[in-house]
Amino acid sequence: MSQLCILSVVLVAVGLYGVLLKRNHLKIVLGIELMVVGVAGLVVAVGAEGTSVAEVSQSLGLIAVVGGTSVVCLMIVTAVRLYEKYGTLDIREMRRLKG
Repeated sequence: MSQLCILSVVLVAVGLYGVLLKRNHLKIVLGIELMVVGVAGLVVAVGAEGTSVAEVSQSLGLIAVVGGTSVVCLMIVTAVRLYEKYGTLDIREMRRLKG
């Protein structure tokens, strides 16, 4: 296993930890971004042939990063709007204040 594969798996694991166990909305968004970057790194690592990286896997990795980053930007905008409405970023408080 290459070092990039190991790093990618660690990034996905840390991101999954952030999504499942954190209650702050921005920390959850950060966890999702870490998972996206980890998956993109894994795609690139799997497509590597010895010392060179295949163009297709490199392109797919770049598309995954750009797509994931655009989704995370929308989630951050949503977090700002939720903060304006509820006054907190804690998702437990948002559920309690549902009404």
